[in-house]
Amino acid sequence: GSGGFRKRKHDNFPHGQRREEKENVNPPSALMTSFKSFQLELDTRHDKYERLVKLSRDITIESKRTIFLLHRFTSAPNGEEILNESEVKLDAVRRKIKQVAQELIGEDMYQFHRAISPG
Repeated sequence: GSGGFRKRKHDNFPHGQRREEKENVNPPSALMTSFKSFQLELDTRHDKYERLVKLSRDITIESKRTIFLLHRFTSAPNGEEILNESEVKLDAVRRKIKQVAQELIGEDMYQFHRAISPG
């Protein structure tokens, strides 16, 4: 070759200043601020959706357990005990349904319909 040294990409910047520092000099634009608020809103909605899916699954599971417990009622000698246990399980289901209702206060229920409909 010519014996000279190769110019590297980072040689275009003054010594001691990195590319990231140069990009962060500009204050956040209105567009970036808007996108940050949209991101926060979407993250919040997604978190709520996931909480509702979990509550719905819990409602379904506890309901099935209660139904299976009540199926044993006719064949079991301790019927009163089974009824008491099923009442406790149904109370847990009622609490979960109340939690779903509290999550949906002030929200458009139809946005979260698919999250809660199985339960």
